[in-house]
Amino acid sequence: MTISGEDLPRIQTAIPGPESEERVDDLARSECPAITARRARRAEESGVSQDPIVWRRAKGANVEDVDGNIFVDLTGAFAVAGLGHGHPNIVEAAQNQAETLIHAMGDVYPGEAKIELCRRLAAVTPAELTHSILGLSGSSAVDAALKTAAVHTGRSGALAFWGGYHGLGSGSLGATAYREEFRRPFLGQLNSHIEHVPFPDTYRPPFGMSFDTKPEEVGRAVLTHICNKLRGPATAAEDVGAIIVEPIQGRGGEVAPPPGFLRGLREISDEFELVLIFDEIYTGFGRTGAMFACEHEGVVPDVMCVGKAMGGGFPLSAAIGRREVMDSWGLSSGEAVHTSTFLGNPLGCAMGCAVIDTLVEEGWPARVARRGQRIRKRLEVLARRHPERIGRIRGRGLMLGLEFVKDAASRVPDGELAVALTDYCRRRGYLVLPSGRHGQVLALSPPFVVTDEQWEGFFTVLGEGLKSLL
Repeated sequence: MTISGEDLPRIQTAIPGPESEERVDDLARSECPAITARRARRAEESGVSQDPIVWRRAKGANVEDVDGNIFVDLTGAFAVAGLGHGHPNIVEAAQNQAETLIHAMGDVYPGEAKIELCRRLAAVTPAELTHSILGLSGSSAVDAALKTAAVHTGRSGALAFWGGYHGLGSGSLGATAYREEFRRPFLGQLNSHIEHVPFPDTYRPPFGMSFDTKPEEVGRAVLTHICNKLRGPATAAEDVGAIIVEPIQGRGGEVAPPPGFLRGLREISDEFELVLIFDEIYTGFGRTGAMFACEHEGVVPDVMCVGKAMGGGFPLSAAIGRREVMDSWGLSSGEAVHTSTFLGNPLGCAMGCAVIDTLVEEGWPARVARRGQRIRKRLEVLARRHPERIGRIRGRGLMLGLEFVKDAASRVPDGELAVALTDYCRRRGYLVLPSGRHGQVLALSPPFVVTDEQWEGFFTVLGEGLKSLL
């Protein structure tokens, strides 16, 4: 059986199927038990299965598991498959590169593809961002950005935001504040100079503000809080050299700040001579309806972190900065002080070039903006049908989420409903994931190539699921 990438779901076993269960049991014999969830993690009392399905192949918007079940992937494989799984341009680039040079020597003897990718990144990002440090994960890009801020300002501290997710490496985990259990075992290893401040979630305003507070007032309150912190006693602010923020929080629940907030951060960074870092690992490369989310407000950071969709499925990332900021590293003496064995891997760089070229040539950011508006309107129809349980439609472009609450008046997050609905959709062939600090948001980060028919099928299943579970 083949998959076209445009198929509707074809489910022929229980989910997960017997082959998936057997393969995951096999995996458990050799993988750390903290990595992949299995039957021991199933919530038997609720009937909700969180057991994994094992993927065999994928194309376009489709995924086939080892049991032969075909799904429509609305996760984009963690927002990586923006152009769809196995896009022919990316596959061709990988095949051609694999025939000539798979590995070079990063900072010593670079391959041609690395040079091409750095050039294309400088061309496609805001004009002020010209110089890159390549990496292999979003976490490594954040590490590079925080190091850049330290060498530029001479200050090792930073301000980050509650609900923010910047990766789980020892450096980036210091900035991550998505869930406390991610940080708690490692607090002694983290950068103690990174402080967290509230993110301006206008649905749940910080500082005890009322639910009906105007969005601009919420943003202004957080900006004032940051200024007060930086203007406080010297011991509280003298070591802060950076602010790191997601233009739209991803794992935190597709939470967009109010208009003007990012510009306010730019002004604060200029006033206090801080390096402003935008983590666009999730939002970059067309996901929000612009090539990069910062373009919606016309705000340019000092360093921008990108990854996920950048490699078309290959682990690839970059921290891209202003020339004057990146120059603070100084010239290489022949032994780079920040590098890795696989920095600028030719295979990944060739795939990254194909991603950028395809996004630009096929006009995907504008197409995502139009498609995202249509999908948002459909979600708003559902929200009007269930006003007591759907609190807000979150996100932008094709980075969207349905936030579930216990009731509209209290806005208490309902993670149980989101997880149950995730399972309901999966058993009917649609892959979605929960997000948010309480798992209360049904997140959608689909391949851009999901067809109208596939979307219609999803909305039918989603409507049935809400009717069944509420």
